[in-house]
Amino acid sequence: MAKVQGEGDYESARRYNAKTRSFVKKAGKSATKRATGGVDTAALRKAKSKSRGGGQDARDAALLRTLASRKARKGGTRARAR
Repeated sequence: MAKVQGEGDYESARRYNAKTRSFVKKAGKSATKRATGGVDTAALRKAKSKSRGGGQDARDAALLRTLASRKARKGGTRARAR
Protein backbone atom coordinates (compact mmCIF):
# COMPACT_ATOMS: atom_id res chain seq x y z
CA MET A 1 0.00 0.00 0.00
CA ALA A 2 1.31 3.44 -0.90
CA LYS A 3 2.13 5.84 1.89
CA VAL A 4 -0.19 8.78 1.36
CA GLN A 5 0.67 11.84 3.38
CA GLY A 6 -1.25 15.06 3.17
CA GLU A 7 -3.04 15.44 -0.14
CA GLY A 8 -0.85 13.36 -2.42
CA ASP A 9 1.13 10.22 -3.00
CA TYR A 10 4.79 11.21 -3.01
CA GLU A 11 5.99 8.05 -4.77
CA SER A 12 3.56 8.60 -7.67
CA ALA A 13 4.73 12.19 -8.00
CA ARG A 14 8.37 11.04 -8.14
CA ARG A 15 7.59 8.46 -10.85
CA TYR A 16 5.68 11.05 -12.89
CA ASN A 17 8.51 13.58 -12.64
CA ALA A 18 11.13 10.98 -13.62
CA LYS A 19 9.12 9.85 -16.67
CA THR A 20 8.54 13.45 -17.73
CA ARG A 21 12.23 14.29 -17.44
CA SER A 22 13.21 11.23 -19.49
CA PHE A 23 10.64 12.08 -22.17
CA VAL A 24 11.92 15.64 -22.50
CA LYS A 25 15.52 14.42 -22.55
CA LYS A 26 14.75 11.92 -25.36
CA ALA A 27 12.77 14.40 -27.44
CA GLY A 28 15.36 17.14 -27.05
CA LYS A 29 14.73 20.85 -27.15
CA SER A 30 11.95 20.53 -29.71
CA ALA A 31 9.71 18.95 -27.05
CA THR A 32 9.80 22.04 -24.87
CA LYS A 33 8.97 24.45 -27.68
CA ARG A 34 5.29 24.90 -28.48
CA ALA A 35 3.94 25.68 -31.88
CA THR A 36 2.04 28.96 -31.85
CA GLY A 37 -0.34 27.77 -34.51
CA GLY A 38 -1.47 29.75 -37.49
CA VAL A 39 -3.81 32.50 -36.46
CA ASP A 40 -6.14 33.53 -39.22
CA THR A 41 -5.35 37.23 -39.69
CA ALA A 42 -8.76 37.99 -41.18
CA ALA A 43 -10.52 36.45 -38.18
CA LEU A 44 -8.22 38.31 -35.81
CA ARG A 45 -8.92 41.60 -37.60
CA LYS A 46 -12.68 40.96 -37.41
CA ALA A 47 -12.50 40.18 -33.70
CA LYS A 48 -10.49 43.32 -32.99
CA SER A 49 -12.97 45.45 -34.93
CA LYS A 50 -15.77 44.24 -32.67
CA SER A 51 -13.87 44.82 -29.44
CA ARG A 52 -14.46 47.97 -27.43
CA GLY A 53 -11.95 50.72 -27.16
CA GLY A 54 -11.30 52.52 -23.91
CA GLY A 55 -13.31 55.60 -24.87
CA GLN A 56 -16.48 53.71 -25.70
CA ASP A 57 -17.10 52.69 -22.09
CA ALA A 58 -16.87 56.27 -20.86
CA ARG A 59 -19.11 57.44 -23.69
CA ASP A 60 -21.71 54.77 -22.92
CA ALA A 61 -21.69 55.62 -19.21
CA ALA A 62 -22.28 59.30 -19.99
CA LEU A 63 -25.10 58.41 -22.38
CA LEU A 64 -26.81 56.26 -19.74
CA ARG A 65 -26.52 59.06 -17.17
CA THR A 66 -28.13 61.58 -19.53
CA LEU A 67 -30.93 59.17 -20.44
CA ALA A 68 -31.60 58.47 -16.76
CA SER A 69 -31.70 62.17 -15.91
CA ARG A 70 -34.10 62.86 -18.82
CA LYS A 71 -36.35 60.04 -17.66
CA ALA A 72 -36.31 61.38 -14.09
CA ARG A 73 -37.26 64.89 -15.32
CA LYS A 74 -40.18 63.52 -17.33
CA GLY A 75 -41.59 61.76 -14.28
CA GLY A 76 -40.39 58.22 -14.62
CA THR A 77 -42.30 55.60 -16.51
CA ARG A 78 -45.29 56.38 -18.63
CA ALA A 79 -48.68 55.00 -17.77
CA ARG A 80 -50.25 52.79 -20.41
CA ALA A 81 -53.36 54.09 -22.08
CA ARG A 82 -56.15 51.50 -22.18
